[in-house]
Amino acid sequence: MIDKTAFRNALGSFVTGVTIVTARDGEGRPVGLTANSFNSVSLDPPMVLWSLSLGSASLPAFRDATAWAVHVLACDQQDMSDRFARRGVDKFAGLTVTDGPEGAPLIEGYAARFGCRARFEYEGGDHAIFLGEVIDFDRSEADPLIYHGGRYGRIMPRGADEAEAQDHARLAALGLARADGDSWRLTEQGRAQLALLQRIARQE
Repeated sequence: MIDKTAFRNALGSFVTGVTIVTARDGEGRPVGLTANSFNSVSLDPPMVLWSLSLGSASLPAFRDATAWAVHVLACDQQDMSDRFARRGVDKFAGLTVTDGPEGAPLIEGYAARFGCRARFEYEGGDHAIFLGEVIDFDRSEADPLIYHGGRYGRIMPRGADEAEAQDHARLAALGLARADGDSWRLTEQGRAQLALLQRIARQE
């Protein structure tokens, strides 16, 4: 028997993006929710999928929708993600709601957006899997919001990260610094070298 909590924690080791999926219910009202169960399916035709718990109050609206849209959130949209993850609130309160070309509500500020025509629904265990054909998409230059182990994050620029790692490696090779857990500290020799450089700088 698989331990559900341990299984969920193991799944949390996989880094995902964060999305908001939107649609309109049978009466034309906007519905939306935060999801990280998004994936590409096909390039020709262009298709994507996402999944939703069978216990979600939004399930009937998405089952009846002829179109929906997936917004890949930008790194500064954590508050928007939290808003659409809440239950029992008007998630669109205070937002100017317009529709994308496919007919689903549009959330501004995204890193990417995929407007889809609903094609298929499958049941997989305790979730419904929605598969849609992309009929419109858009992409900005914003870095995406990411999610890992129950926490939000953002992409570290590779060049800066690598340069910092190389600097640390050089200092360590010279005996001037050492790793201390997740941080670095100067050795006694490193502190002496720093003090010498500071004295020289003051004399200039």
